[in-house]
Amino acid sequence: MTNRTCLLLSLTLFTLLPAQVYSQSDSLRKKNIQQTSSVGPQTNAQSLKLLNDIEARLKGVNQPAAHQPPVSGQTSAFIIVGDTVRDVTFNRAPNGMHFLLTRLILVNQGPEPLKLIRSQIKAMVDGQQFPLRALPANLSNQVVQLGKRSQRLSSLSFQDQVTVPPGEQDSLWILLTDLPGAPRIPEIEFQVTVDNQTLKLNVNHFELGKLRYEVKLLGPSECLAELTVSGEINSINIGSLIQVIDQLTMQNIKRFVMHFPDPKTQIDESVRNWLPRAANQVGTNAMVNSPFPVFPNMITELHLSGEVFKDARVPYLGIKKGQVTHEKESEAIHAALDSAMSVLTREKVAEQIRTGSPAVKIAALISGGRQLTNEELPLILELTSDPDPLVQQAALFALRYLGDARGYERLAQVARTVGPQSEVAVASLAESRFAQGQMILLKLLKESPPTSQKTMIGIIAQSPRPQWGDAIYEFISSDNLELRKAAIKALVLNGHPRLFEVLTSALQSPNPEIREVAFQELIQQKDNESETLALNYVLSQLEQIAPTQTMLSFIDRLKDPRAIPLLFRHLGNLKLDSGLRITIIKTLASIGDQTVESGFLKIYPQANTNEKLLILASLQKVESPQYFELAERALNDSDLKIVNGAIDSLRKSNSIEAVKYLQKTLRKTDQASVWNDIYMSLVSIGTPEARRIIMDARFEGNFDEKKRAAANALNNIYTRSPGYQYVKNGDLEQGRKQYEEALEQYQTALSIDSLLVPAYQGIVNVQNAMQKYDEALKTADQGLQIDSMHARLYVAKGMIYSNQSRSEEALQQLHKAIEIAPLDHFAYVMLASHYSKHNQNEKALEAYDGAIHANPRYMSLYDFKADLLLSLKRPDDAIKTYDQAIQVNPGQIKAYTSKIILLRKLKRYEEAIAVCDAILAENSLKRDPRYVMYAYINKAHTYSEAEEWEKALHVYDQMIQKDDRYLDAYSGRGHIHLQRQDWQAAQRDFQKAFDLDNKSSQAITGLAICMVYNHQDDKAISFVKEQLKNFEEDGLFHYNVACVYGRALINLKDKNKTPEVQKTIKGYQEAAIQHLHKGSELGFQDVEWMQKDPDLSELHPLPTFKTLVQTLQKKENPLQ
Repeated sequence: MTNRTCLLLSLTLFTLLPAQVYSQSDSLRKKNIQQTSSVGPQTNAQSLKLLNDIEARLKGVNQPAAHQPPVSGQTSAFIIVGDTVRDVTFNRAPNGMHFLLTRLILVNQGPEPLKLIRSQIKAMVDGQQFPLRALPANLSNQVVQLGKRSQRLSSLSFQDQVTVPPGEQDSLWILLTDLPGAPRIPEIEFQVTVDNQTLKLNVNHFELGKLRYEVKLLGPSECLAELTVSGEINSINIGSLIQVIDQLTMQNIKRFVMHFPDPKTQIDESVRNWLPRAANQVGTNAMVNSPFPVFPNMITELHLSGEVFKDARVPYLGIKKGQVTHEKESEAIHAALDSAMSVLTREKVAEQIRTGSPAVKIAALISGGRQLTNEELPLILELTSDPDPLVQQAALFALRYLGDARGYERLAQVARTVGPQSEVAVASLAESRFAQGQMILLKLLKESPPTSQKTMIGIIAQSPRPQWGDAIYEFISSDNLELRKAAIKALVLNGHPRLFEVLTSALQSPNPEIREVAFQELIQQKDNESETLALNYVLSQLEQIAPTQTMLSFIDRLKDPRAIPLLFRHLGNLKLDSGLRITIIKTLASIGDQTVESGFLKIYPQANTNEKLLILASLQKVESPQYFELAERALNDSDLKIVNGAIDSLRKSNSIEAVKYLQKTLRKTDQASVWNDIYMSLVSIGTPEARRIIMDARFEGNFDEKKRAAANALNNIYTRSPGYQYVKNGDLEQGRKQYEEALEQYQTALSIDSLLVPAYQGIVNVQNAMQKYDEALKTADQGLQIDSMHARLYVAKGMIYSNQSRSEEALQQLHKAIEIAPLDHFAYVMLASHYSKHNQNEKALEAYDGAIHANPRYMSLYDFKADLLLSLKRPDDAIKTYDQAIQVNPGQIKAYTSKIILLRKLKRYEEAIAVCDAILAENSLKRDPRYVMYAYINKAHTYSEAEEWEKALHVYDQMIQKDDRYLDAYSGRGHIHLQRQDWQAAQRDFQKAFDLDNKSSQAITGLAICMVYNHQDDKAISFVKEQLKNFEEDGLFHYNVACVYGRALINLKDKNKTPEVQKTIKGYQEAAIQHLHKGSELGFQDVEWMQKDPDLSELHPLPTFKTLVQTLQKKENPLQ
């Protein structure tokens, strides 16, 4: 049997690691646990009833069934879904990635166990098959609402299969990603093969069946549609509800109310939050990035009602503009009909009052009452005794527009009672169009008992009229305390020529409640006379009692210094409420100047932590000469909160003196929180003195963490410099080898910030690259004059000397860098490079060990060392290096991949398989589907290289079970089928791979190979020629094309050598050699495989092939 070819190389040498495979995160993830709904059906009987109810409801609204085939009590199995969530994430998806999560439940009503297998589940989205994805990294931390619980997706267990015993049910979590974006909701159907039968569930229909709604047309000309909604509303069926509204707009209905009578209606949190916002923006085209289908633009009113929206209430007998949520149904209907009723004719308003529902009657009476005349008076009077109390109130409201004595008589009669109707009657008399109404109300005010008088005063104060003033004034001297308080408030609202006199007198009242009412009303006035009166009252009160929060706010507003000594007197009372003490200190800081210093210094020792911090900040704000003395005391406090607060205040001081105190504290502290705060403050201050302190701190003391924090702080200073952007630009130009442009950028950075050491570093690197070594050394010394302990500049000097073959000087500079920064791996790496260049390999290895010791989590260091060992033909030591990396960093994939590649090149296949299994066993790796698939694909490739075809085939099957859209699994399995000479199976797999990605070189060349195996040479060659335009710079593709020609030559071997056949053979040979040359130029240079590849057997004797092999052998190093 021939060994299959080019695809082996494709899979072996060019396996691509997934994006971000070298993540530095090594945190352990939580163990997955399978979550089940706490609200969904728990028994088969409940599930059957749920599905039957849904199907009946769908039938009732002429909608297709959710489940196929139809389900009954005798059905052996059926499927439903639960905990369905449709959502979007913007994590690593700038345009949003829409996804659907659901629990697919298999209900087993039969006598035998059944299996629900993920690979047997198809998801159809808008009629097209969609992959069931593993949990992608950007959704791992996504939180979704499942019932009443918030759940991270990473906490769910996405099992491959479950076994469902007879009479029970079980489920798999299903995740669909990259769904069509909002606002459209796609049509989703699951097709599940169970026990050789296919069960289908349309998710949209299933969720629609959970929703119950009734439509009722109300109002004049039935212009309002009320949807009474119950059942469950979620992110799927909300689209169906909006569709119903859309269809109603086709009947020219533009006003809508959605009423939710049941407070226990299940509404997804996302829908509940979205509905009011969407309702408020109907017809405005203001809804941007809506997660759900938007309401039709022609809607003019959309209101929501029910206890679920009780957090937003309609004001008493009025409509707050823009309010769309209402607790009561009648309020929502009134709001939706308000503008319509206000423009109707008298006759039509009267018709709605006579014939409308109670809610419509209310809207007509309140919003259309202005159009009514005395002709409608009997009807309105009758409705003031309606069984519905809200209709009664609306009828009493409408009477304000009529001047008939019978109406006044009824209003007066009701006003004498107690309750909401009485309040509406009083308001209608106060707001009456006719003077007779106010006269009757004045009479009632005099005759009523005090409790009623208080209510009346409060109501009429809302409708200021001149005649109210004198009537209210009479109650200022009432013996009833509540009545006097109400009268004072009403006079302020209504206005009165003696108002100032009233408030002055009230402030002198022996009753504290009267004084407080007067004070509260007085401070609302903005005239000088009122403010002076209020201030004098406050000052007099402060002589006797502690200030209130209102007093302090008023003092802060006027900033009168006379309050300062009085406030300090109260601060001396340590029993004063702590919250009030804080407010007093804030007020003193706000109104005072340097005169508050002595008071603050006096109370500081007895103050608590928060008070001390406030005092410190206050003295800093007024630039007190005593501030730094107090700051030093705070820096030495045993309470770290006070220390850190003092550091923050010094930062705000931003002075040379502040920098000195920060340096003094920095040198003696051993607390990480303290030194970190000091570094942040010094960075913020950013002066040359602050920069120098940070530079020195990198090498002071015995705390390595403190030194590292200083280095980070210095980098922060550099990155915050206005010149740093030019350093970054210079680095980019240097990376492009545009050296002159890079120098210009670095020089610009220095012209902005002459102390910007990274700019000197950049110039040195450029000059070194341009071989201007003397200039580079001079520039490095300039940088070292600013920062004599900048290790990287010493490294740069070392590399310059190395380039000049001045080995001793080079070593001196590199060792100096290591001495300065022993925790910086870079100097060790450059030292290793220098030793390696001079063939001092043992010293180079020691230098790499130093780098690894300095930074054991930097994975590239292990690769550097391993590369050197491989160049010395010490593969076992290289493997030990990778093992060391894995032991230190088991959660990072890089060392595993390097070890696998090396072991495969060494043909140590069992060890390579063991590394793949180690990836699959490592908890911190196996939770990431990218790493899992990487381990599987390498495992399959390794078995393939070892020619263990059945084991390789088994691994590919496992991969396809995990992800049936994983292209490399199909192309790899196709390769195995070729080894087994199962051409049809091979072609099916390559065709599947091509269907998944018609730009895949493996799929294309695999199909072509299958064609030539089936003697379809012309078709295969034509096919690869057509595809070649997409792979002109792909060395592997060119090699595989050469294999297609090589296999075609094998097919021609036994044919009669007619001139035509000989011409074809020559053309195929030339084409094959041409593609081999092109492939080698583009990087495909595995000469060992090329010489034994059976597909190239007809080329092996050719001189041109032998010449190519000899050329490649000169370049080859089998261990590199």
